[in-house]
Amino acid sequence: MTINSNLFVLFMLLLMIVVGVVAWRLARRKSRHPGLVTFLCVLLCLVPPFALLALLILALWRDMPAGPDARQA
Repeated sequence: MTINSNLFVLFMLLLMIVVGVVAWRLARRKSRHPGLVTFLCVLLCLVPPFALLALLILALWRDMPAGPDARQA
């Protein structure tokens, strides 16, 4: 069985976009460096199970404490 490489590339690009948006929204609340977290999650999309695992870990991570030195969104 052969898989058309164009379909695989389109799937990977779509997965990168979806994971990037979800990771950005989660990382803004849970990390001091949301850009770096988003970039790493997008890179992990090259191996889809790792991307889903990264999103799961990010979703289960605790939120940053809201204090006087916390950034306002």
